[in-house]
Amino acid sequence: MAPSRSTTLRVPVELRDEIARIADRRGASLVEVVADAVHRLSRDEWWDQLHSRLDSLSEAEATDLANETERLDGTTQDGLGG
Repeated sequence: MAPSRSTTLRVPVELRDEIARIADRRGASLVEVVADAVHRLSRDEWWDQLHSRLDSLSEAEATDLANETERLDGTTQDGLGG
């Protein structure tokens, strides 16, 4: 496997020190802590976008979604699961 390309990211010393404290508590590298933080932020933004879209559904769309969800939930009770 080829090594990953890298770059330098300038951050305030206080932020670097906080990342280092988190990394030390976790037994992880600074890069692992930053990668985890970016992953979590990305996931949180995805959920925020989903909730925003759900909140903007019309009453008819919300009813359709609820009906479809109920229909699909019933398929998990068919006794075929592992």
